[in-house]
Amino acid sequence: MSQGKDNLHVLQEIQGLSLAADDPLYYHYPAMKLGQLAQVNFFSEQLSNKAIDILTRDREENGDKNTWLITAPAYYQLPAAANLLARKIHLLLKGLGFNTSLAELRLGSQQIEVRDQQEFSNYHNYSKNTVTQRIKERQRVQGLLACDDLAPQFSGSSVLVVNDINVTGTQQKFIQQTLNEFGVKESHWLYIFTLDKQLAKNNPEIEYQLNNLRISDLDSYIEVLKDSQTQHTARCIGRLFDQDIDNFRYLAGAVGSQTRAKLYQLAQSEARFSGNFFAEKMQILANQQQEINKETVTNTGL
Repeated sequence: MSQGKDNLHVLQEIQGLSLAADDPLYYHYPAMKLGQLAQVNFFSEQLSNKAIDILTRDREENGDKNTWLITAPAYYQLPAAANLLARKIHLLLKGLGFNTSLAELRLGSQQIEVRDQQEFSNYHNYSKNTVTQRIKERQRVQGLLACDDLAPQFSGSSVLVVNDINVTGTQQKFIQQTLNEFGVKESHWLYIFTLDKQLAKNNPEIEYQLNNLRISDLDSYIEVLKDSQTQHTARCIGRLFDQDIDNFRYLAGAVGSQTRAKLYQLAQSEARFSGNFFAEKMQILANQQQEINKETVTNTGL
């Protein structure tokens, strides 16, 4: 196994439990996690400055020989916020003339469908998990990786891995193992936040607090769902399906027909929600989508 050198680059280290909602980084973070592009752009610009420093030093030391592969956490169909960050940073760097290419780790289709509440909690409420639960879930996800075709691209290369938060280091550890197996020469990890090690050990659930800061009620969540500039992330759709049935009905009715149709299509494509466990909620979206289709036919005179 080839061992890549590991370097951490962050915008801010969180050292205590008190999170100031008016701090710009904390303020923009929750909506970014849901895919609101204005917030994705806010963080991408700051992270790209870190990336520029890294790439400039590498260019000075090694010349412009290596292609840097910018990647992010593995996903199935719907990206995570970190994937959106990586895509935007890639575009910004390309525009500045850096020799970069984008590679994204993907998940295979085996065992994507959620079968019970425990599986869903492990997936969607990962930020509430203890260190032991996080390790178990990352081991499971590691077994779903479908990225062997990337190995030739990564071999001998320097890799800049974009993620949003480093809590216990569990996800980084498992992804780094994969990169090492691919023969990566050097890895740089780029984060918005990292947690003080002792704080992360004692309070890993602070990530959940941060994810829900400022967008803790249904109406603020609706505004993000309805925003035409939201590219709904896996977390955004997962939060919808995490609601109890009454809240789910309320949200489905409140977002409007256009957004509802989009949410239905996204939930179908993600496949996690297609089984019996979410059948009632999917049917609510499907029934309302059928009403939209009927109205469209009536209005067009078909």
